[in-house]
Amino acid sequence: MRGRLVTAATKTSIVLALLGLTTPAVPATAQPAQVAQLVHARTVLLPLNGTFDEEDAEPIDITGSIRVTVVTRTAPGGGGTARIVSNLGRTIGIGEDTGARYRFAGADIDTVAYPPDPVTPLTIRPTFLKFWPPGPIVPPNPIQPVEVNVTLAANGTINSITAEVDDGDSGGDIASAQS
Repeated sequence: MRGRLVTAATKTSIVLALLGLTTPAVPATAQPAQVAQLVHARTVLLPLNGTFDEEDAEPIDITGSIRVTVVTRTAPGGGGTARIVSNLGRTIGIGEDTGARYRFAGADIDTVAYPPDPVTPLTIRPTFLKFWPPGPIVPPNPIQPVEVNVTLAANGTINSITAEVDDGDSGGDIASAQS
């Protein structure tokens, strides 16, 4: 009889131990749902055409291209950040007054926060260098001859990327390309 009692007590202890492992001691409370962080990316190659007219310098007719990469990351609660990488590719210019040939080069990285809905277009002015062959870099340097605009949806989806040569009055509506 004593053996049966020990066996029954052992089985009962094992069952209670298993229940203790599978049943929480404190009832769980519902946690608020976390919004998953979304990441969107898009790269476009856009043509550039227009006249860049900076203060105290001759107007320059610019022709070339710009590669723009945009990566957005949403934040919990809405909004997020956009990283915009701009690279000039084979971009040259001809001075309207002197006929001098200019070369523009460089890459720029901008990080911009955007608010929750409604998202307004993000506008940046990347910084590049202006060269005047065979001479050195021409002052003023660095310059910002291009305006890049990015439109986003509330979830960070990239709707459009545009780039245009800035005409010097920050209006920048001389020439534009969109993708």
